Formats: sequence, structure tokens, C-alpha cells
Amino acid sequence: MENLLIEPYKPERDKAAIRAMLCGNEQYKYFQESERIFSDGILVAHYNGVTVGFLSFNGFKRATVTMIFVSKEYRRMGIGTVLIAKADKLLSHNEAVERSLVPCIDGDRSSLQFLYKNGYYISYSSYIMEREGEPLPESHISIRQYEDDDYVICHNIWEIAFYKMHKRVGLLPTYYFPPNERERKRFVEDRNNRFVMLVDGEIVAVGVIDGNELSHVSVRPDFQSRGYGRAFVSFLVNEIMRRGEKTVKLGVVKGNPAKKLYESLGFKEKSLYHWLTKYYKPDTRMSRPPSDIW
Repeated sequence: MENLLIEPYKPERDKAAIRAMLCGNEQYKYFQESERIFSDGILVAHYNGVTVGFLSFNGFKRATVTMIFVSKEYRRMGIGTVLIAKADKLLSHNEAVERSLVPCIDGDRSSLQFLYKNGYYISYSSYIMEREGEPLPESHISIRQYEDDDYVICHNIWEIAFYKMHKRVGLLPTYYFPPNERERKRFVEDRNNRFVMLVDGEIVAVGVIDGNELSHVSVRPDFQSRGYGRAFVSFLVNEIMRRGEKTVKLGVVKGNPAKKLYESLGFKEKSLYHWLTKYYKPDTRMSRPPSDIW
């Protein structure tokens, strides 16, 4: 396409146009993440001098969140094909990358068909939920900010909780990631947004705040169904509100029974996203956690 240029991202030239393209679209947060942590990985499509699409990554790592977006009025012109070819080249040649993950809103049939055609498949689906209103009642429970010495137990609670949830809802393959120093460093750098809940001095739940979003809430399996999840989520919702936010958001995997808990706390379903996966190298995740993890 003679009139198509794929160029490195320049905020002063491209940011306003990309924001307009993604207006009201939850995917904008993934672009913002890429801009914040890996702006050198953003490529922008210009057609006849107009910003019409972009390609972004949240870094080159084992599971890279990839966005391939073309404005609706410029689709079916081959622009997406050019962008996804560049993504394939960059990701397949990078030693750190095992697979790509792409979010796609439910009902966007053209994007789903495009991704299927280019080797992606739906790995799982996730609801975006929101809550507005008054703070929630809080229980007298022990919660504090994350500390570096918490890393191994927090990592294991998170990994085991999600491993068991994946099995319960039929997400295959189930997997477990062992602890690693890169993740540990990232956790401690973000410690002000990470919280742990303690029972008798022992960490039994972990959760993360990112702006007005609540994520990675995990309760140790042997402490589930005992009211700790409700108490912990209530605290985290209120903490987000104490930081000045009016709306609290979270994502929950389709089929996860935790959705009923969130609904009982006032969260309402806003949208459904599909997460599509494409592998560039064999899956190296452990199929199950070690038997002696606790």
C-alpha cells in the first residue's frame, strides 16, 4: 500500500488520535500500559497522513499483551494484515517471547475472524465489572501493605488460587509459574499498591490496586468460603475510594464463582472480553504446582 506508513509512536503526533479511536473502549488501558512501560514498542499506521491504527506491546516477555487496532472506517484495506505481520516478526524473533495475548471485546466479529485467520484462538473470556456508590462495611481484619519478605508466600497464594480456579472453570491447560527474581523486583517496586491479609499472623490473601482497578485478588484455598474474600475485597474497594476514585473496576474470568461475590458487593457487569492466544514457542509452564508448596 503506497499511501500507508508504519512509524514509531510519537505522542505529540499520535496520542490524541489513538485516544479518539479508542474512546469508550476498555482496550485503551492496555495502550496506556504499553505507553507507560514500553513506548518504544508502539508502531503507528498512517494512511494518507491520517493516524488509522497502531500496534503495541506491554514489553517483550513470556506472555506479551499485544494490541492490533485499526479504526473501523479503515478496516478491510490490508492495514491490519501489515500490522499483524510486523507483530509476528517481532515476537517470533524475540527469545523472551513464548506467546502473544490479544484482548477483543465480545461482539466484534470482524476482529475475531481476523485474529482466527492469523493463528489466534480464544484462551479465556473475562467480564469487566464496575461499582459506584458508598464505601462498603469493613470487618476487623488485619491487612497491611506488601513487603519484600512476603514474596514467596504471596506468589504461591496467587498461583495456586488461579490454578485451582482454572481447573474449576475448565480453562486448559492449567499451569503454575515458579517464583522468579524479575517478578519479585516488580512486586516490591509496586508495594504501595499491593496488600496482604493476615489471620493469626499468617498471610492468607493478596490483592493489587492499579488506579481505580482491583486485580489479582487471591485467597489461600484452605481459607476460602469462610468470609475472608468478602472482607478483603471490601477493604480494597474502600482503599481505592480513599484514594479519590468514584468508580471501582475489576475483571473476573467467565465461569469463576467469585463473580457472585462481586455482584453481592454491588459490582455490575459492563462488558465481556475474549483473550486470544498465539504461540511462537512451546509452552514451558509447569502443568501443576509442586505437591509440597505449603
